[in-house]
Amino acid sequence: MLQFFHYNNWSRLVNSDSDPINYLNLKRNILFSRFCIISALAAIIQGFYDYWDGFPFVMGLDFGIVGFLILGYLLNEQRHHNTAKVVVFTCANLSLFGLSAVVPKEIGVYLLFFPLIVFSIIVFDFKQRFYTYFFTAISILLNLILVLTQYHPFGDINLQPSDPTISFTLNLFIAIILISVGVDFLLSITNNAEKKLTESYQKSVLLASELKKKNSALEKTNEELDQFVYSASHDLKSPLDSVTGLLNLIKLEPDQSPKNIRKYHQMIEQRIDGLYGFIKDILDYSKNVRTGLIRTETNIEKLIDEIIAHNTYLTKADKISISKKISVGDNIWVDKIRLFRIVNNLVSNAVKYNDMSKANPYIVITAKVDEGKLIIRIKDNGEGIAKEREGKIFNMFYRGTQSSTGSGLGLYIAKEMVEKMNGSIAFTSQVGVGTEFEFSIPLTDKPA
Repeated sequence: MLQFFHYNNWSRLVNSDSDPINYLNLKRNILFSRFCIISALAAIIQGFYDYWDGFPFVMGLDFGIVGFLILGYLLNEQRHHNTAKVVVFTCANLSLFGLSAVVPKEIGVYLLFFPLIVFSIIVFDFKQRFYTYFFTAISILLNLILVLTQYHPFGDINLQPSDPTISFTLNLFIAIILISVGVDFLLSITNNAEKKLTESYQKSVLLASELKKKNSALEKTNEELDQFVYSASHDLKSPLDSVTGLLNLIKLEPDQSPKNIRKYHQMIEQRIDGLYGFIKDILDYSKNVRTGLIRTETNIEKLIDEIIAHNTYLTKADKISISKKISVGDNIWVDKIRLFRIVNNLVSNAVKYNDMSKANPYIVITAKVDEGKLIIRIKDNGEGIAKEREGKIFNMFYRGTQSSTGSGLGLYIAKEMVEKMNGSIAFTSQVGVGTEFEFSIPLTDKPA
């Protein structure tokens, strides 16, 4: 029973199946139903007061107003919206004009024209503005007639109440309530519109940001693709040309001596190994881009040992002191495959570009956990990197020194993999002194 007094329950038009496209029109029609209910309740109260004040005739007029308001409400609820509004506003204007003509001006019946004008403006949409103009003009015209005739358009008919102040107060209160409902509707619509505008703006900013990121990523991909096509075609063709040339030399070798043939075979193997390494780098890059993180429980010290063992077969490795300082106690959960590739790339570079002219060439690998991050450093006393090259070493296919024989993908892949794991990588270097790379990756708890 108490739910009836919640004004959202005064209309059957309020339901979850409402068409969102016609949201504003639906709100107007719901508002009109509320207007009819509130006005009918006010007319009933006024009717009982008029009867108590000794004017049963005026009470009949009041209940006549109740009748067409209920009719308008029922028509509106049956979705005959325009018909309901025309009936109510026509009858309301004529009824208020009639009442204002037979009761003293001091009663303030004319005050009810103001909420009538307000609602005739609100409940019709822009396409139906003819009705708004028409009923507003009717209300103004009827008021003008009342003013010009001193509120006696039908002659000297004056039903004097016992206390005009009570009737005026009642009419003023009804007018204020109705206008307040209308203003509340406008504020609600404005607030909803502002919310939707703010949400749309925030979404547009977010979409613009995402689009900018995607455009940047696309530009980067296009640049890398162009560079890849150019470099890959060269790096694939060059070793094949070398192998072809060496085979032709073998054919042209006059004495076919085992020593010369063996030398050519070794050179061919080197070219093939280089080609194999290049293809492996391309596959690693492709896997990094296309696959997500796969965290497994990893013992960092054992992983470093594997990497050191893996690089002992490189040229010059037997003359370089490779040591480790591991301060990671328990096993940690990381993407082991990517971590292996990152450290291996950095260590193999340190081996390749070490300075063998020094008395004690070395590589030191350190690892520790600090503030929830795994931090690994690879330090060497090799050739170092010139200042003018420092900004390019992480670029795709960039070779840092003239003596480089690699694919130019090692550091690029290492950086891409670090960033894939939401980490960061940096380095310091001095020509003739050495280089130190450091990267950190955030650690997570054991996956659920």
